[in-house]
Amino acid sequence: MPASEVEPAFGYIRVHDASSEEVALLEKQLEEYAEAHNLKLRQIYRERHSTLRVGGLDDWLVEGGVRHLIVPSMDHVSEHPIARLVFYEAVCLDARAELHEACSKS
Repeated sequence: MPASEVEPAFGYIRVHDASSEEVALLEKQLEEYAEAHNLKLRQIYRERHSTLRVGGLDDWLVEGGVRHLIVPSMDHVSEHPIARLVFYEAVCLDARAELHEACSKS
């Protein structure tokens, strides 16, 4: 795929205790990141459970034909380092997709 061609991406946010304003802000951050990085954000998954559930995440990406997943940050996904590692492995190793942090703490 030529570098100038827009690639599809999915987004992932955790919303179990977020207000509608917070959810709207997170979605906007993902959309802005996608636009700035030549990605087309096709869908945003809103995780409504308080516990991290990665089962099916790889299938969702593969079946959607998407090689990019945008999250607000890995801290947003989970504060626990092992949970973040499991999430990262599901995206990068199982689905062979690239994980992007829209608001990483660089």
